[in-house]
Amino acid sequence: MALSALDELQLKYQQLSAKEKEIADYVIRHKNSIHNINIRDLSGLTQASMSTITRFCRKIGFASFVDFKISLNREADEPSGEQNFFARTQHIYNEIINATTELIRPEMIEEVVRLIRRAKRIYVYGLGNSGFSALEFKYRLMRMNILIDAVNDPHMMLMNASLMNEHDLVFGLSNSGRTEEVNAGLRQAKKLGATVVGITNFDRTPFTETTDLCLFTPALQRIGDVPFINSQLAIIYVLDMVSMLLLEDESLLEARRRTIDALYPPDKK
Repeated sequence: MALSALDELQLKYQQLSAKEKEIADYVIRHKNSIHNINIRDLSGLTQASMSTITRFCRKIGFASFVDFKISLNREADEPSGEQNFFARTQHIYNEIINATTELIRPEMIEEVVRLIRRAKRIYVYGLGNSGFSALEFKYRLMRMNILIDAVNDPHMMLMNASLMNEHDLVFGLSNSGRTEEVNAGLRQAKKLGATVVGITNFDRTPFTETTDLCLFTPALQRIGDVPFINSQLAIIYVLDMVSMLLLEDESLLEARRRTIDALYPPDKK
């Protein structure tokens, strides 16, 4: 399935010049009204030359601004201003989930599951909010009797990575792909033979250059300026897909049942 205009824009964002990023940011903020303007209008609004806008469009895979605008207009879907906070939140969550589904093919999740089942040890690296997602993944797989640990301290990442070998699997979580502490740990792990899987927003970053397999999730910028939305929602959705596929294995499902029974004994439910 072909990627949408917003998907292409997000994945190639880090390859854009500073001025082209300003154009991209404007387009993302006003994606639902771009159909009302032409290239000359956009030039005035972004203080960018028309040749710069054309070059920007070509960098993200479109022959012209008109082609880009047509593709973007097909995707524009803004909820009515009359909708309440409940409906708007639902719309944003749906947009993030749908965009994640566009970016990730089922066979990529299947490959992640194969790597998990093959690995002797699994580690998940993440800092800040991504560190919480790393812990969530650890707890899920632990309950399936899979040997896994989450590392959310920069020094511990380097220490952990220095003990890797070809039987190990490392997950890196970084929305920006430019968290140097995570990247340093992944580079060290890769150098010693570990397999590296990444989950991130942008292509062509130091992060993606290190991974053997990279899963892309939508950046929050694409949904506009909202006061608060969980930056980890797309990552958690990916972890949900991985977990559900793992639990098709009866032995892993049974292990999870045993941990649930240990916490909530059947006779006390």
